[in-house]
Amino acid sequence: MTVNRNPKKSRPYDQPPKRRRRLIPNGPDSAAIGFFVAAAVWLAIATGIGVLAVAIRIIPFELSLPLGLFDLSFELGRRRVDAAFINATVFGWLTNAGFGAIAFMVPRLFGRSLAGIALVNLGVAIWNMALAGGLASLYVFDLGPNAALSAMPWLFEGGLATAALIVTGSYLATVGPAIRSGYVSTWFAGIALLSLAGLLGLNATIGLVELFVELPALGVALASVFVERALVTMWLLGIAYGTLHYVVPRATGQPLASGGLAILTWLTWLALAPISALAMLSDSSVPFVVTTLGSVATMLLLVPAALTFVNLVQSMHGRWTLLYGTGALAFAAVSIAFLLGTSLLEAIGALRNVDAAVGGTDWERGVFIWAAYGAFSFAAFALAEHALPRLLRRAWGAGPLAGAQLWLGLGGATLAGLCLMGGGLAEGSLRAAGTAPEAIDAALVFYRVPAFLGFGMVALAGLAMLANLFLMYTSGPRADYVIPGQAAPAATGH
Repeated sequence: MTVNRNPKKSRPYDQPPKRRRRLIPNGPDSAAIGFFVAAAVWLAIATGIGVLAVAIRIIPFELSLPLGLFDLSFELGRRRVDAAFINATVFGWLTNAGFGAIAFMVPRLFGRSLAGIALVNLGVAIWNMALAGGLASLYVFDLGPNAALSAMPWLFEGGLATAALIVTGSYLATVGPAIRSGYVSTWFAGIALLSLAGLLGLNATIGLVELFVELPALGVALASVFVERALVTMWLLGIAYGTLHYVVPRATGQPLASGGLAILTWLTWLALAPISALAMLSDSSVPFVVTTLGSVATMLLLVPAALTFVNLVQSMHGRWTLLYGTGALAFAAVSIAFLLGTSLLEAIGALRNVDAAVGGTDWERGVFIWAAYGAFSFAAFALAEHALPRLLRRAWGAGPLAGAQLWLGLGGATLAGLCLMGGGLAEGSLRAAGTAPEAIDAALVFYRVPAFLGFGMVALAGLAMLANLFLMYTSGPRADYVIPGQAAPAATGH
C-alpha cells in the first residue's frame, strides 16, 4: 500500500488557481508601458543609424549586395541611410513616445481608463512591426521621388496608418464630449493624432494608387514633401506642446500660469502649422502666393513657441532650484529652449535668400537634429522621467543615468546641430563662389567630424535612457501611485 506523505498533493482544490496571462495585455497602463519601451529601443536604433548617417558624409561609400530574389539587392548609400535615420527617429522614437504620452496623460486627465486598451496594445505591435518592415524596405526598394517620411512602400505605410487610427479611435472614445472642458494638452494631442492618421493614410493611398495608375513624378514629389513637413508641424510639434503643458505644472507642483495663454498657443499653432507645410511646394507649377503663404506661416510659428516659453517659464516661478537637478523639469526646460531656438532657425530658413543659399546642404540636417533631438526628444524625456516611475510603480528618478542622459543629450545635440548648420553655411558660400565639389567636401570635413562626435554623445544618451529603464524595472523599490480610473485633479490654471 502506497501512503501519500503530502495529503495536499491529492487536494488540488486547496491550491490557488494559476494566473492565466492574456495573449494581448489589457492592464490599465499596459499600452503606455509598451509604447515607452518601444520608444526607448527605437531611440537606441535611431541614434545608431544617425551616427552612420554622419559618418557616411565624412567618408562617402556605397554598398550593394544581391539578395538572389527578383533581382532585388540590399543597397547602402547616403540617401537610404538618411531616410532610415529620419524614419527611425520620427516614427520609431518620437511617435512611440508620443503615443505613450497620450496613453499616460489622457486617463489621468479624465479619470478613466483608456478605451479599448487591448486593441491599443495590438496597435503597439502593428505600429512597430510595420515600421521595422518599412525601415528594412528602404534599403531594398526604389525610393523614387519621395521625401524620407513618404519613402516606405504603401503596405507598411498602411500598417502605420492602421495603428495610428486605432490610437486615435481609443483617444476619441475615452475623452468623448468631455474634451470641450478638457485640459489644453488633450486639445494638442487630439489634433496631432487626427493629423498623423490622416497624413499616413494619404501616404498609403498614394502608394496604393501608384500600383495601378502611373502618377506624375512631380505630383508625387510635391505631395511627399508636403506630407513630410506637415508630419513635423502638426504631429511632432503638436504632441511636444501638449507634453510640455502637461509636465511642467506637475513637475513644479504649481498650476499653469495662464490657461488663456495656453489656449492662445493652441489656436495660433492650429492656424499656422498646416499652412506652413505649403512652403515646401517650391516648383514653378505652384502659384507663388501659395509658397509665400507657407513661408509666412513658418515664420509666424515663432509666435506659439514664444507664448509657450513665456507661459511655462512663469509656471516655474518659485521652483527654480528644480532646474539644477536631473528631474522632469530640467528636461522640460531644455526642450523649451530648443523649441524657441528651432522656431527661430526655421523662421530664418524660410526667407527666400537664406533658403536659396543653404537649401540642400547640411544646414537642413542640423536644424532637424535640433528639432528632433533637442525640442521634441527632451519633451519626451521629461514626460518619461515623470511617467515611467508611475507606470512601473517604482520609486525612481533623478539618478546618475538620468544625469548622463540629460547632459550627453544636451551637449551632443547642441554640438552636432551647430556643426552641421555651420557646415551648411560654409557649403552655401563655397557653392556660390563656384568651388569644385571635391574641394567643398574636403572643407566640410572640419564641420562633420565634430558633428559625428556630437551625435555619438546623443547615441550614448539613448543608451543611458534604455539602461535607466531596465534598472528602474529590475532594481527600483515598489511604490504606489494613483491608477487610471480614479479621478486625479489636473494642475491647470483654468
